[in-house]
Amino acid sequence: MSFKSRCYLVYGFAPRGTRAIEANTSLNNWISNKKLGKIIYHEHFATKPLGGFAVFEVNEQRELDALRSEPLSEDSHLKGWTVRYHPLTHSTNTDKFIYQTQYTLLSYRDVKMDYQLESEE
Repeated sequence: MSFKSRCYLVYGFAPRGTRAIEANTSLNNWISNKKLGKIIYHEHFATKPLGGFAVFEVNEQRELDALRSEPLSEDSHLKGWTVRYHPLTHSTNTDKFIYQTQYTLLSYRDVKMDYQLESEE
């Protein structure tokens, strides 16, 4: 069976007692790991429970395996976090994630967003 590229929403909560700066640094360090796929977007939670979320474009089985297993390793930046993973329906790559953002804004809030990738210029 061939691997199907897809974007994944990953969110997690830092262990209780973690300070905001520590949680933010941990998430930032974790998403910098290039083995996890291409990071498209991330954000930190402003209130407790502290943590954050990220959207990754995953194009190979080894990237998905790393995404799911890395937080469980002893030296993970997210060691001790509660982490969840969800494949997205429409966002199968970065371009479609951006398109879905534009579509949602226009369809549900009548806000037009014009964005072009540099490669389209």
